[in-house]
Amino acid sequence: MTAAPVSTTDERLDLAADIAFGEEALQHFAGGAFSEHAYWRMFLEETPGALAPNLAAQSGVVRIGDRLWPISVHEPGGKLSYPCSLATQYVRYPLEELALLKSPWKQVGAWCALQGLGGILEACAVDRTVQWSSSLLSTNLHASGLLEDAPEVTAALVAAFPQHAILLKNIHGYEDSLLPGRLEKLGYKLIASRQIYFFDGRKADFLSRSDVKRDLKMLVNLPGYSIVNHDNFKINDVPRIVDLYKKLYLDKHSRLNPQYTDFFVARAWKERLLEFKGLRHDSGRLDAVYACYRKSGTTSTPFIGYDTTLPSDIGFYRMLVGMLLRDVAEAKLLLNYSSGAGEFKRRRGGEPAIEWNAVYTRHLPVVRRSGYQFLGMLLNRFGRKFLEDNHI
Repeated sequence: MTAAPVSTTDERLDLAADIAFGEEALQHFAGGAFSEHAYWRMFLEETPGALAPNLAAQSGVVRIGDRLWPISVHEPGGKLSYPCSLATQYVRYPLEELALLKSPWKQVGAWCALQGLGGILEACAVDRTVQWSSSLLSTNLHASGLLEDAPEVTAALVAAFPQHAILLKNIHGYEDSLLPGRLEKLGYKLIASRQIYFFDGRKADFLSRSDVKRDLKMLVNLPGYSIVNHDNFKINDVPRIVDLYKKLYLDKHSRLNPQYTDFFVARAWKERLLEFKGLRHDSGRLDAVYACYRKSGTTSTPFIGYDTTLPSDIGFYRMLVGMLLRDVAEAKLLLNYSSGAGEFKRRRGGEPAIEWNAVYTRHLPVVRRSGYQFLGMLLNRFGRKFLEDNHI
């Protein structure tokens, strides 16, 4: 299906976007084409429930010339995971973290505010979206060519899904300070998302930080454990890997994080869609693990876990971060280390940047647009300053 490009000062009228789902989408991968999208191919071949039951979406692709972009279609309803739902990101997830506020009065006030915001977002169906350039990860890495293809991709998605907002998640200006503003010129509205942190392994000056040195020293002096590289994992490690992720991401934090299955981990490991690394006890028991997702020269860590039932003074998280930063420096990669634990990451040399959700709504009715406009006004005016001031 084709559509006229979104109005822009840099129109390329000679190209048209082709949208495909199911078997038609998989045909683009014939003969090993688009191997850089092997991770997304898994989402085209498998049902969402086989990978993570709360990553519900219709998965497809949109092709522009010699480039392919993942797309996922989302509808409101249910407790969708963070990568699928703006309502989860801005309302459901914060509601689960109210206990972090020490004042009962602040908890009550925040609860009331979030419930009100949730009602507005639900009435405006903000979760009726089509995401593109997303792999349904908590931190998506965007390929080059995003700005070049944005007019055609956006126009095609508007034509194919006139009732859906067009969404680009994980937009920031760390690598290209002009990117957010250029998307605004194309008609996208920016909504402050979170504060994220970068470690630039091409410079690797963070290795000289005292906290990083201390983390690596802890790793060297850790008795009874050895590092497990990707090729040294075994298929029977898969249930334990899932359990370690569950202990940290789901049990300790929130079940609104992706609920990855054994099938997902097995395939991601066997096909090297994610790069796994961990710590194994001399008894043979795996006690800590992380996995990286890489695109071009940038990497992220969408998967991390450790045995939270073991004594906290072992310091698994600190040692995993030390391993990760050392590997990033050796490979000269840029690490997008997502959000959270802001002070911890700053002390190790993490450089902060504000991340945005970019949403295109010009084609939607006024009532639908108003929900995104209200969210943007609220988050951009108050949320961004809160994130920056509190080093979230």
